[in-house]
Amino acid sequence: MYRVSIADAVGAELAPGRVVVATPSQDDDATFARTVVLIVDREPNGITTGIALNRPLAARVVDSSALALLFIPNPAAPAFWGGPMGQDPAILAQFRATDGLEWFHLPIQQRRPFPLPDLGVIAVAEHPEPFEQRIVRARLFVGLCVWGRGQLEAELGRDAWRLVGTLAEVTADDVLTEAPERLWSDLLARTATS
Repeated sequence: MYRVSIADAVGAELAPGRVVVATPSQDDDATFARTVVLIVDREPNGITTGIALNRPLAARVVDSSALALLFIPNPAAPAFWGGPMGQDPAILAQFRATDGLEWFHLPIQQRRPFPLPDLGVIAVAEHPEPFEQRIVRARLFVGLCVWGRGQLEAELGRDAWRLVGTLAEVTADDVLTEAPERLWSDLLARTATS
């Protein structure tokens, strides 16, 4: 008989588009206190990649990545801390249409993550032409959140994070909110009712 472990069951829920919210038990953790993370990729080997959504930086887009200006029209928009892994910039963008955007437009063929049906990741090195007239809004993130196999499941089991509702309950309005300082408390309140 095949048994599904708790970690496997939780792991199945950690699909791209799900959001995890740091619980108050992490308030003493300078890295993740009051952080909201959108899961953008989950590899078959269990490695989970996310982007912290609610941590604006003092730096502006123009200070962080000149190439990002090809996709984000406001040079004075804040850049956001995406997580502690690396300093590479990436853009989360909401699209009017996604046809033809399934793959990154880079020399190496790699599938583009679409954590939500109309929200995808843009590599700042991509040519802007395929995105013309398609971007509704976009935000620059620097760094990523990365968990090894079973790590995020263990942290969920210790109540360090909570999953927000169902996949359908997270929207581009949450991800690209104009009030990122309220996102943590708003989503934590949602987890109490789901």
